[in-house]
Amino acid sequence: MFKSIRPIVKATNPELYAEHTFHMKRCVPFTYNYAAMDDYIVQNWATKSMKQMAQDLNEYQERVEYRVQVLKTLNFIKDKRTGKTALLRQRRELRMQLKTVEAKLSEIGAA
Repeated sequence: MFKSIRPIVKATNPELYAEHTFHMKRCVPFTYNYAAMDDYIVQNWATKSMKQMAQDLNEYQERVEYRVQVLKTLNFIKDKRTGKTALLRQRRELRMQLKTVEAKLSEIGAA
């Protein structure tokens, strides 16, 4: 499932994983390490949905969504919306226009 041994995101941005529990000694065992989750998200962002990644990591989907937002603001991952549907719609419309133009040309050629 997860191939990397050393955390990639943590190596480039160590301040993202700084300890903020130095003033509360009893909460140290309950702190959460996001490094493994971040690396998994970065590696699988293009191929898997957030729901699938949450299931693979056995995490809450909200936690994965939160880390996706953090990684997007740091430019580790890009938005999945690429405008593909708009381009496909435009291609379909242009093909329909091409058919009408070809039909008109064939009418002119036949006359």
